[in-house]
Amino acid sequence: MSKSLFPAAIRAGTAVCVVVSVPAAVAQAVLAGSDGDEQSNWVYLTLLAIIVAYLAGGAVAGRMATAAPMINGAAAAVAAFAVVQLVAGVVRIAGGDGINPLALVFNVLLAASIGTVGAGIGAHLSNRAKVNA
Repeated sequence: MSKSLFPAAIRAGTAVCVVVSVPAAVAQAVLAGSDGDEQSNWVYLTLLAIIVAYLAGGAVAGRMATAAPMINGAAAAVAAFAVVQLVAGVVRIAGGDGINPLALVFNVLLAASIGTVGAGIGAHLSNRAKVNA
């Protein structure tokens, strides 16, 4: 394991991300409708909640990490993404649907990017708190 990765920070960021993103992902799956009906516009609100989840998870990891906050934020977001996608993948395969590998790669990179931005925010807030203390 790299010396710049802090497992406690990654675990905390992953936990925050999972707690927020799982209900949003479930709501998104329900609202999307798999029977060909028109999907609700509420799906976009769940997408916003998932983005906020990755930002918050990255921010928590970035704030807790004593060094290399960006990599810790990205790792937290990717770990949370892996947990959610593992469950979603099993459900999809059990339901007879397939998994799009290209979409999976794109989405994991997107999650890492959002987690990195969140980590930058968390590190900035942490540094600001240290300066003002």
